[in-house]
Amino acid sequence: MVAVQTKSNRRNQRTPIWVFFGIILIFFAIITLPDWKEPSFQGSTVPPQAKLSGYAIAVKPSYETRLSCPYQRWDDLTLEEKNPQMGPRHMITPPADDKVTLVCCQTTAGPWNIAVHHAWAPNGAERFLQMVQDQYFNTNQVPLMRCVHGFLCQFGLAGPASKAYKETLPDDTNWLPEGPDHRQHGDVKRFAQGYLAYAGSGKHSRNNQFIVALQPNGRLAGGSPWEVPWGEIVGRHSFETLSKVFTGYGEHGPKQGMLWKDEYLAYVQQDFPRLDSIQACHVVDQKVFE
Repeated sequence: MVAVQTKSNRRNQRTPIWVFFGIILIFFAIITLPDWKEPSFQGSTVPPQAKLSGYAIAVKPSYETRLSCPYQRWDDLTLEEKNPQMGPRHMITPPADDKVTLVCCQTTAGPWNIAVHHAWAPNGAERFLQMVQDQYFNTNQVPLMRCVHGFLCQFGLAGPASKAYKETLPDDTNWLPEGPDHRQHGDVKRFAQGYLAYAGSGKHSRNNQFIVALQPNGRLAGGSPWEVPWGEIVGRHSFETLSKVFTGYGEHGPKQGMLWKDEYLAYVQQDFPRLDSIQACHVVDQKVFE
């Protein structure tokens, strides 16, 4: 009787077959899962000025995971972009090019390609390219600090690093026609959408602050020597980025005095969280004309 009882107990303790099938399914589910990769973030290396100030820095997705600028070579430009002429975009034919440097900038609104025309404003072009070569835009988040809807965006200040380019430049000759009579010829305004120049306050006042026109403008470069264009945005993708830049703060954006300080980034992120910024710029190609 005892032997029968023991055999019955063993029979009752057998593992149901559905348990085996469950274990097999779980095993195959585990081995077919995709490899997990730790997400990378822009700002995983906190800027030195942020460490010194003791402020917490908000992390942003790495731009290495986003598409780069579509224009990577001179040959990517359209014929009109390679050879700017008087027409629907340009009020007059710009100075003949001797050298054009193609730059790719990554912003929080998307990519920009910039064609730096050395002949348009040699001093202004050289300063911007020096900042690109020095990795200024890569090692500092550069806020688009003053973006006014339908007008322009101003940028260039990024904490104490800005002081390295505080020395002013001698003015370049303005190649655009000046005065109120030349604000517009037909439907074409003097300062085209995507033109880049410096923000200044008088003669020989250019340093490290730039403007880019969000829309064609008839008043810019009308007599202010610092507003001579030294380059332009090129590529449909770049103009799409311009249209996405946040302009809601308008003339009430960050105070310039705060943007020279160690804690500029924390200040911007706390008080102006929707403000766009430039996070990287690099030279991708250069065309020299003989």
